[in-house]
Amino acid sequence: MIYIFGCNTRRQLIKYYKLRLNGHILEATFYEYWDADVFDSFISEVKVNLIRLQGQEWGSMTDLRPWKGGDNEFIFAARAELNRLVAAGSSHAAYIIKGNSPHLDVLNEVAPSLSGYKRKLFSTKGEAAEWLTKAGFKLPLESKEHCEQDK
Repeated sequence: MIYIFGCNTRRQLIKYYKLRLNGHILEATFYEYWDADVFDSFISEVKVNLIRLQGQEWGSMTDLRPWKGGDNEFIFAARAELNRLVAAGSSHAAYIIKGNSPHLDVLNEVAPSLSGYKRKLFSTKGEAAEWLTKAGFKLPLESKEHCEQDK
């Protein structure tokens, strides 16, 4: 989370992402509009979470439904860093998007190009979690969140 201070000295909270490591699945939800600074903050937090996996294979589940996109600097930073994450053990990525998402082009532009990496688009978190489970990943912290956010 990032705090923005306005001229009136009132503190306003702007939430750009939610992130947690759930077993061997990195779960994220993106909010608002991203630039390279927001992405760098997110990736730094991702790397801290991945230290616990000690180089083991992992998957990700990213909910992009509330996201408002990113600028060209974000795209450039994401393209380079996502290839590094695949090299560091990311093998499966599930993206939850709206059916008419304007972010499909961005997803295609930043998609890692390394072999062995699989990604798939879903319309609900439940479908994404099921795909990751079938790929061998377990979600030890099942929550009502998957069902509630699918409505």
